Amino acid sequence: MNTLELAVGIILTDKNRQREREGRGALQGYLRDFALLQEVTKAACHQNCGELTVAHTSTNISPFSVTSFYQVCLDLGLIEADQIVPFKD
Repeated sequence: MNTLELAVGIILTDKNRQREREGRGALQGYLRDFALLQEVTKAACHQNCGELTVAHTSTNISPFSVTSFYQVCLDLGLIEADQIVPFKD
């Protein structure tokens, strides 16, 4: 859990720095909690069930959305890349 929290925190900091460079305000504080909830749920489901399918509902994922944090579980090896199903037009 600590590793997941750290990874989400790092990405959130990076996203806020990017927004600052673009002259935009920081992301809402609740985004961290939602990103953690989302990624903990994926990791727990994968660990308990062995398999998981994450279906993205859009081809264009905003880099500042909660959905964009999906990469955290992939980078940490908590879910597998073939468990992500991208939206097809």
